[in-house]
Amino acid sequence: MKIRFANRRSIQGRSIVELMIAVTIGMVILISISSLFYANKNTFRATDDKSRLDEEGRLALNFLSFHVRMAGYGTLLSSIEKSEDDSTVPVKVQAAVYTSFADNKGASTDAIRGCAGGFVDSSKTLADLTCTGPGSTPDAFLVRYVVDQFSDNTTTAGVPTDCLGAAVLPTAIPPDAAKKKGGILQEYIVENRFYIKTTNGVPELYCRGNGGLANPTDALNEGQPIAENVENMQLSYGVSFNGTQTIDRYLTADKLAAADWQRVIAVRVCLVVRSASNNVVTAAQTYVGCDGTTKITPNDKRLRSVFNTTVTIRSRAVGAA
Repeated sequence: MKIRFANRRSIQGRSIVELMIAVTIGMVILISISSLFYANKNTFRATDDKSRLDEEGRLALNFLSFHVRMAGYGTLLSSIEKSEDDSTVPVKVQAAVYTSFADNKGASTDAIRGCAGGFVDSSKTLADLTCTGPGSTPDAFLVRYVVDQFSDNTTTAGVPTDCLGAAVLPTAIPPDAAKKKGGILQEYIVENRFYIKTTNGVPELYCRGNGGLANPTDALNEGQPIAENVENMQLSYGVSFNGTQTIDRYLTADKLAAADWQRVIAVRVCLVVRSASNNVVTAAQTYVGCDGTTKITPNDKRLRSVFNTTVTIRSRAVGAA
């Protein structure tokens, strides 16, 4: 039997050139797959952040709108509203909340207050509350209204709550006012203050409420965040100067005199909300600010959306009584 040996050419391996070509092709394929995976991951991340951003913005705007609509509800009547006997003659308020109701009329000056640039100290009593002033910082505002134990804005125990869910303690009603209220001897003055505060680099929409306070004039409780990544809030107020319950023009808080707050019929609310994650976009995102004209380019790579709404104060709207 003859043994055959393979010749040298048949057992020759791949050349270095062939190996380099194969490695190069493999690297190209691997880089393409990695790039596709990275692009899909970034797209998913951006979509997820945008979805969360929109949800946070809508929830914050709806929450603020509810409380603005409630401003002045109950016996916090303004001088341009009709009282229970349809008289439009304003009278001096007692304790800034109730009149004696001897003449069946009421007036108040504390249903809504705004601060351009935010509160200097949001814990101060209403009499001592001061504003930072117009500038680059977010605005702030407060609302006050009155509900009774039969209101729908209650806890399961039948007690009205502030914006943080804390039960509001009752306030006694003067005897003659109780007669007007069908024998109800107590009501609840709800006060909520809204402002922007940055904690650990994260801007948040905060609220302070008066739940649990025995005296409505006491300093309010510590604020708590109600929406994350809200970095700006700008407000303007629709004012009726002629007392017809129709808006003459919108002004910022620093342009309103003390008496003008009784004439506020509506509030324009603008919120700027950013994404929770940085580096969501490849370049800094330019957006139009709350004034509708100024273009703003931040120094990060987050997504941002601007949310706007106009809210009518129901107790001061046309036809309110």
